[in-house]
Amino acid sequence: MGAIRAKDNKKATKASKPSKKESKPISKKAPVPAGKKDAKPYTKPTPQKNDEFKLTARKLWEQLRRGDITPAERSTHMASMMTLITGRIKEITLKHDMSRIVQTCVKYGTPEQRTVIAGELAGSEIDLAKSMYGRHILLRLLKHCPKTRAPIINALCGHVRRLVRHKDAAAVVDECYSVYANAAQRWAMAAEFYGGECKLSAGQGVTSVDAVVEQSPQRRAGIVAALQESAKPLLEKGTVQHGIVHRILLDLIRLSDGADQRSAIESLHSLAVEMVHTKDGAHCAMLCLLHGTPKDRKALVRSFRPFLRKMALDEHGHGVLIGALDCIDDTVLVGKSVLADLCSAADLADLLADTYGRRVVLYALAGRSPHYVGADALAVLRAGDSVRQATSKKDPAARRRELAAVAGPPLAEWAAKHVASAIFDPLPSQAVAEALVRAPCEKSAAWDAVLALAAREVSADHVLVHPIANRVVSTCVLAGHTPPRAATADAAPPFADNPPFAADLLNALIAADQLIPAARLGAFPVRALLQVPATAERAKELLRPHAAELKQIMGDNAGVAAIVNLI
Repeated sequence: MGAIRAKDNKKATKASKPSKKESKPISKKAPVPAGKKDAKPYTKPTPQKNDEFKLTARKLWEQLRRGDITPAERSTHMASMMTLITGRIKEITLKHDMSRIVQTCVKYGTPEQRTVIAGELAGSEIDLAKSMYGRHILLRLLKHCPKTRAPIINALCGHVRRLVRHKDAAAVVDECYSVYANAAQRWAMAAEFYGGECKLSAGQGVTSVDAVVEQSPQRRAGIVAALQESAKPLLEKGTVQHGIVHRILLDLIRLSDGADQRSAIESLHSLAVEMVHTKDGAHCAMLCLLHGTPKDRKALVRSFRPFLRKMALDEHGHGVLIGALDCIDDTVLVGKSVLADLCSAADLADLLADTYGRRVVLYALAGRSPHYVGADALAVLRAGDSVRQATSKKDPAARRRELAAVAGPPLAEWAAKHVASAIFDPLPSQAVAEALVRAPCEKSAAWDAVLALAAREVSADHVLVHPIANRVVSTCVLAGHTPPRAATADAAPPFADNPPFAADLLNALIAADQLIPAARLGAFPVRALLQVPATAERAKELLRPHAAELKQIMGDNAGVAAIVNLI
């Protein structure tokens, strides 16, 4: 009984204790996270004094920037905006939410309104250039307000060496130097990279370091040392994409020699490809190839390889590839790394139709022909001939033959497939002519395609009469029989085992009975047949019975007149 009573007492005790669930207080509020127990209660921010100004400016800006308003409406909005922001322009230019308003005012404002904006910003050019938002206002002023260009450039002078390493300011420096500065202003911006003495020469009629060295040759060593000091942080940081930096590196390569020059070239192994889009950058890359060792050249070519097509299509970059073909002795390397990639069937047609792209491929066949190598690149190549004799051991003629052996077969194959259309196109027709005349390979398929076009009935758009196509045929007929002119003295000679172009063409015209109709239209290839010894007599015999008829229809046709004089 006692045991049973003790159990009953325990049950009563457990029943009298509240459960854990019942002990928790019931609250309607959500529990506060541990990290936010001490957070202050939210209070609505008090209005700032500029809020009304910003709101009004944004409303006007939304109307001003629209593209569907009339000039009168835009002028009204612009006047209202200038009334609002005048006196506070410098205050709002560095703010991300107001900078666009000033940019729009510069874009759509009158010259007087732009002058007002530029006047308020005068003296703060450095701060604006270094600002993520302010730099856009400077770029707008440079573009739309010519009167402000000189003051902005003058304000940057003396600070360029520091600004060019700044991610935002560098864009302003490059725009000023590459687009808007004249020769004297460019030198004033760049002079601080060359040392104190060159910096003092700015504004004294000097426009390049060459003039300083010519006046004082003893300063050359000091200038090279200053250039090395200036270029070192740029090369370490990889800041080589701007035009003013390209000038610094170009002069460093030109003026230095020995170990200093080798060190500069080695530092550009992987960076030169980022410079080839400007004239000075391309010149610098060409000098690196020219003065470099075989190891340097191999490293440079490897860095070019991922960007070959882009370089070949570039106004200045294509000259660097031509420079590589002109001085590198390892033709197997450039054949596989440059020509083989450029001559691939997928890209060859587009490359040959481009103003600059075709020059790289045609250089492999024609050499330094001024028809294909630009004047700037040709001047650099000729100026480096003395250096090439010391740094390149292979005979230039042997190098040219080996390069032609790589580029010739794909060009001849392309010509055979596309001659029917390419021969009438100004740029691809040059590739057809070079493939037929200079490619050291089998080209009968391409030439047979040209003969098939020549055998058609003569008309105004016939291959012998067409102003573009007739040049290709005339070039083939005269190949090997016309001595090179002075302008083309650097060009490669025709391939020795070419088909008998002149005899084949004359036979094709006789078989199709198209020689006389072509002569009546003054076709220049017919005149070429009369000039080539292999076909001259036979062509004259066939044309002399028609001399009187040709004289009657001659008129102002220079082609017919030339044919009459030759027969």
